[in-house]
Amino acid sequence: MNDSELSYLMLLVDNNDDEFSTEFMKWLPENPHVWEAFVAEAFKVINKGFKHYSTRTIVCVLRHHSAISEVGSAWKINNNLSPYLARLFDLRYPNYKGMWEYREVKRAKRDKYFRDAGAEAGIL
Repeated sequence: MNDSELSYLMLLVDNNDDEFSTEFMKWLPENPHVWEAFVAEAFKVINKGFKHYSTRTIVCVLRHHSAISEVGSAWKINNNLSPYLARLFDLRYPNYKGMWEYREVKRAKRDKYFRDAGAEAGIL
């Protein structure tokens, strides 16, 4: 992934920061290879004709492929990040919106509250 694509993704995240946890916002720039792999798998599913799919299933597939093909892999992704991958995918590829089912992400809203409070207090 080139720097301009990563910058664009981070802009999408920043402009929709009520949808993303602080953990995801820190994780994404350190793991662009995971995002790229997620996007590749998502498009495989889309190209097979699926109109709805599970983000967690894709994450599990990525973990599986990484475990059997790489030694000392730098892959780091936990299940808490799965919903944010789906949200970012929809922002980045709006033509495919609706592929994922969302649930309320209380953590993102809580994190947004504390980020805003910290900014107002001059802490951040």
